[in-house]
Amino acid sequence: MSPAAVEPGEHKVLNTTLNHYLDPEKGGHTRYITGTASYFRRKFDERPVQIADIRGREEGFNLNTQGFQFVESDTIGGDFRDAEKVKKEVYPETEKLLREITGATRVKVFSHILRNDSREAAEEKVKSNPQFSDDDAPIEDVVPARFIHIDQSNYGAVEVLDDNIHPPELAQKLKKTRWSIINCWRPIKPVFKDPLAMCDWRTLDENDLVTIPVFFPPKDSGMRYATLTEGDRFELFYLRYNPEQEWYYRHGMKPGECLLVKCFDTVNDGKTARKVPHSAFVDPTNVDNTTRESIEIRCLVFYEDQPLEG
Repeated sequence: MSPAAVEPGEHKVLNTTLNHYLDPEKGGHTRYITGTASYFRRKFDERPVQIADIRGREEGFNLNTQGFQFVESDTIGGDFRDAEKVKKEVYPETEKLLREITGATRVKVFSHILRNDSREAAEEKVKSNPQFSDDDAPIEDVVPARFIHIDQSNYGAVEVLDDNIHPPELAQKLKKTRWSIINCWRPIKPVFKDPLAMCDWRTLDENDLVTIPVFFPPKDSGMRYATLTEGDRFELFYLRYNPEQEWYYRHGMKPGECLLVKCFDTVNDGKTARKVPHSAFVDPTNVDNTTRESIEIRCLVFYEDQPLEG
């Protein structure tokens, strides 16, 4: 049966599929390099899922309960393709927004990524162009990530902090209080194709998470992926399929609507959301819509007034 949209009652639910972790003995992978042809050849465990639209009931979702939150925030940034302008104008704006939303004492943006290339065009390029026959061949396209992941594993989050907070003495000091990593995801134009789905943290069994090391191209390569962090690698989570997982998205997100996604939190009290698996997905009602254009701004968030327990 092909995917189709259904509307039970008031809220739309999409029947679609998501790409989960695939065991290596079944063709899955144990590592990958960003910005290379191999990225588009990875195999996953594709499973049918239902993803519910939360538009109109956003107030029931927040960073500490489900692990994600929608906020209204018109950005002062104009040309998101100008990386230096983004750093100069959008970074401080995002840091201010997160301090206000979370009550954090300190926020540091450590990178951003602009996605405005067609997934289908990139896949066809890799498939048909001999230039990309080598898995390590660089490819500039930055496309929606259609696989379930959390941007940092627990260890990967510490890697990011150590790589991006200087001097090391400050990093060690900040590790003694609560800290987290939160992504700020913004549409550049209205998003109908490849929207972003989030898993409610309360339905996540952390035993289903699998660590995968990710490596960057050389810093002097000029590739967009090369500067996602000051380090040369990091570790993220993939997710095994589990029918208990519940998935949500917000239909037709537009500029001025901002999605905050928690990737890591040192709090481990059993009730505060710590990490949220997420993925771009194929909306079967918008397959032929225009290519998604979005920017995600990745932030280290510190609560220096909340000492770690233990």
